[in-house]
Amino acid sequence: MHYLSLVFLNYLLSESSGSLVPFIKPCKSDDTECLKASTQIAIPYLGKGFPELGVPPGDSLNFKEINADQGELKLNFRDTKLVGTSKCQVINVERDVKQSTISIEIDCPLLITGLYKLDGKLLFIPAQGDGDFEIKTDKAKIIATYKYKTVNGKNGQKHWKIVGYEYSYHPIERVYIKLQNLFNGDEEKAKPIQDILNKSWKELISEIGTPIIKELIAKTVESIKKFLLAVPTTELELS
Repeated sequence: MHYLSLVFLNYLLSESSGSLVPFIKPCKSDDTECLKASTQIAIPYLGKGFPELGVPPGDSLNFKEINADQGELKLNFRDTKLVGTSKCQVINVERDVKQSTISIEIDCPLLITGLYKLDGKLLFIPAQGDGDFEIKTDKAKIIATYKYKTVNGKNGQKHWKIVGYEYSYHPIERVYIKLQNLFNGDEEKAKPIQDILNKSWKELISEIGTPIIKELIAKTVESIKKFLLAVPTTELELS
């Protein structure tokens, strides 16, 4: 999701003079084909980030701790890393000037690794573990719509401020979930959980993957807010 937000920033910059991102062809707000093509070209650059704008690389995100407790399930992720966004494929980009929204749809391969601690019930089956984890899929669809408004900055110039957002995440291809050291390495006790991970991944991804996506979004929305409040709209759109 962080990478999706970087695509959003790049789209805004593509409507400026082009000096900050000369590799992008400027597009009219209603030219969706141009926006899609320009955004696709930008993907490798976005993976490297824009340090001059305070935007970090989008193809390697690290999170110290993510709490994913739900009901009887106690689940914690730590030292989490997400990679793969530099290979995203842009499906659609649309900006609605009247509604002050921009919507982006991309398909991405995702690899999330780190450490986990699990205790409780996973789909009504007792589970316990503490060790390495991996979540991987070759294609996941991410759709996000941002709502913004124009405000006056301290310098008297106009700025965009994010006031709301909606998002959805849909696995298109199978999601592989690996949890090492279940029940302290007891393979017999771990087998029912391993079967669930292999056969019921669609149900599990909402419990295991959604908290991670939520944290990614919260972090990147804050980054976008700071960026838009620092850069006047005259540098972001054609008059």
